[in-house]
Amino acid sequence: MKPGNFNEYKDMIDLTALIGFCRDNGKLCHYAKGEAIVGQGLVGKYFGVVESGYFKYTTITTDGAEAVVGFAFEGECVCDFNNSFRGVSSEVAIVAGCETAVWQVNFNSIKDIISRLKGLYDSIMDVLFREIYHRHLEIYRKSPTERYIELLNHHPGIFDIVTMREVASYLLVTPVYLSRIRKNLAKKSDE
Repeated sequence: MKPGNFNEYKDMIDLTALIGFCRDNGKLCHYAKGEAIVGQGLVGKYFGVVESGYFKYTTITTDGAEAVVGFAFEGECVCDFNNSFRGVSSEVAIVAGCETAVWQVNFNSIKDIISRLKGLYDSIMDVLFREIYHRHLEIYRKSPTERYIELLNHHPGIFDIVTMREVASYLLVTPVYLSRIRKNLAKKSDE
């Protein structure tokens, strides 16, 4: 099960060639819950397409806590694109949120395809920048409750897949605060 197109890049850019290459030439790998496909501080070596399960993109905060900054669900690409392409250390870890299967290829083979497809790299970077910038602005424009409602409106099945703690981290609130938001919304809908 997947929560719709969680990552909007799938609607903005045609990645059919990369996804097809990965499924046709990749190896189906299985990751246990908590196992990383990319470690924070390491150079990502793989490009993948999630077959089942999901990955969460995490970073470590200054106080040592794990913060969830993104997800990759079934049918979506998974990699630290910008850093892997440039061969620099990742600023995130990409960790299986549950038992997860992914078709993966060495990132260098994807880099070769992107280099041959004129304009694809620029298109991917443009879309990624727009997604990140939009999320950044939404943090300032909307309250945590508004961000939660928007998340549920766009991805109603997210709690069937992702834990409440992970959603809370993604929304930049504590699990207790997210519970409070949910209770307040339930109370308003009962009125």
